[in-house]
Amino acid sequence: MNILRKIRASIVNIICTFIPNKMTRHKVRAIMNSDISGYRRLIKRDLGMPIKKIKYITGFRGRNLILAVNDEYIYKFPLRHRNGDVAIREKRIVDALQPLSPIAIPDVDILEYKGKLVRKYKLIHGLQINQIPFKTVNANKEKLARQIAKFMYEIGRANPSTIRDLKPNSAKKPGYMYGWNQGDIYDNFIVNTDTMKIIAFIDWEDSTFGDFSQFMQGARFENEQILVPLVRAEYDKLYKKSSK
Repeated sequence: MNILRKIRASIVNIICTFIPNKMTRHKVRAIMNSDISGYRRLIKRDLGMPIKKIKYITGFRGRNLILAVNDEYIYKFPLRHRNGDVAIREKRIVDALQPLSPIAIPDVDILEYKGKLVRKYKLIHGLQINQIPFKTVNANKEKLARQIAKFMYEIGRANPSTIRDLKPNSAKKPGYMYGWNQGDIYDNFIVNTDTMKIIAFIDWEDSTFGDFSQFMQGARFENEQILVPLVRAEYDKLYKKSSK
């Protein structure tokens, strides 16, 4: 079996050398190295219905192969070892923070496939903040900033007992710009562009308990650049009000 895997990997590597685009190359390599037919059988069995539409996506840093199915569900299949620990950790954090969040956090369901833990999510329809045209974000910046700040404030001050063991120091308490947070916040907020309401916050795989002041400072893209100072101002208002 190991010999067959090595032969397969070698063939895949040869094919990928002819693909110039890096993102496409990663996607092709992930698909060709995965048990796609087995994945589809698992999904069909889980849904109890035929797969009418499927889209393949390579996850952040090539950690997962993501299958978007029937425009309704997301299945995240691990491409690396120790992903089971990540899946269980994410589910625990989501379950603990869901009741405390002012913005919906989608459920994380866990399935098992040949000893690997597969994560399943409800597909949220909308756009990430960095996918929305700048003019639209600029016209609605105050509304978006208030929603983001409220979310960061409420999640940041949360201290559920069920996940205290996941903190670097279980005795450490939340504080100013210090607490539970998640990186790439502007890529993980999902917005209904008809109402400009943030309808969900997704992908808690990299969530941590610690300093999140960096999200109130630097910005990579113009949508973030216009929102960052407004989010910080709104967050400061909420924090000062609670400190009185």
